[in-house]
Amino acid sequence: MGKAQSQSIHQMMARICNADSLGEALFLYKANEDALRDCKFIFAAGSGPTPGFAVNKNFRGGAAVRSLFGTDRVVVLDDATVREMESGDTTFAIDYSISLDTQAFSYLTPYLAGNHARLPEDFQEVFEFIARDDVFVDPLPYLRENLGRLGEPKTLDHVFRTFRAYEVLRTIDLPWLQARGEVRSTLPDSDLDARAQRLLSRQLYDSQDEALMRELKRGYHFAYIALLKMVAIQLSSGDALTNEKMLKFSEFADQRMATMNARETALARAYFERGQKLAFFGKVQSKKQDLIEQLQNMAWDLWHVRSMEQALVLKPSAHARFFFPAFLTFDKRLIEVIDLYPLKACAFSTEEGQPMPFYDGDWFDFVATDESGKAHFKERFYSSEAIASRNARRPAASSSLLSVVTDLENDVRAAAKI
Repeated sequence: MGKAQSQSIHQMMARICNADSLGEALFLYKANEDALRDCKFIFAAGSGPTPGFAVNKNFRGGAAVRSLFGTDRVVVLDDATVREMESGDTTFAIDYSISLDTQAFSYLTPYLAGNHARLPEDFQEVFEFIARDDVFVDPLPYLRENLGRLGEPKTLDHVFRTFRAYEVLRTIDLPWLQARGEVRSTLPDSDLDARAQRLLSRQLYDSQDEALMRELKRGYHFAYIALLKMVAIQLSSGDALTNEKMLKFSEFADQRMATMNARETALARAYFERGQKLAFFGKVQSKKQDLIEQLQNMAWDLWHVRSMEQALVLKPSAHARFFFPAFLTFDKRLIEVIDLYPLKACAFSTEEGQPMPFYDGDWFDFVATDESGKAHFKERFYSSEAIASRNARRPAASSSLLSVVTDLENDVRAAAKI
């Protein structure tokens, strides 16, 4: 596909995702369907098929399942679905997976070892949800955070025990749980050990994949750099207007990172407006000696949320048509971050494999509060020349992430007086 053709298709995809109604989106899709054969669209909707039970569920104990979309239901468009809709109802399978963040896993782990006679009622609700046949639990956040830490036998033993616990979560004996309030697997210990060993072997293999490790580190560093810059701006210019802080953040993203990330921009806006009242940044303050470590941990959370967008384009199993990722967490701060930026739509080409997410609202509200400010921002950062400049500079920016991290950590230490 040529560059001009690719740009034209991307423009069509954007028009469809920004349509005023699902009816208009379908009309636009049909008008361009020959060019969109390998494109898929997902829309947040008040009605429509629900992606399993893994979307935006709240539990009594404070845990929540969150997807990227602001509604519990979605409507999808692709070649096969539209053809089926034209001939009547469409029925198709989907794949979806729930990732547990580190905090959620640490809360649930003690109950996997049989050390508690009976689960608290709030936790039983979570375990019964996990035990459903149509809920798949994956350890992706834990895998990503620990892929580079497998050099010592002590670490390997801990990772093995963690993987074994995940295998228990995947094979919970639901009747036993409901009758006795206890968690056990339907598998014997030998099978759990074998499954955990296979997962550990794959983890060790992946840790030697230089391209995979490089991409993982790049994604993490982008999230970490964004947080460092937000905090450096907030702590060094707390009395400045929010729009002034947003301009500094956007200039940095444009010049140093050659990337304008909408999700991080939304987070920056909320932080600059609310400061520590935004719970995600509640522990970020001057003279805090472990501030850098705190930000490193927060960066993993932000990277896990960002990675859900990329996961939308994963090829589902042979029987499924779409893949939906979701996140299970007890961390209200993380729930708050996810809820800051709900998507109204996402599109992608199966050929290119890159998601095109669209926020539910006017994205430029994040960067300016009046029309003249928005117009200035669009001209400065979203003119064809500005976009072309970022595209040309992006490879060089990606290759210098470590030096940017060092500079920003020093800026944060200076601003925080540590």
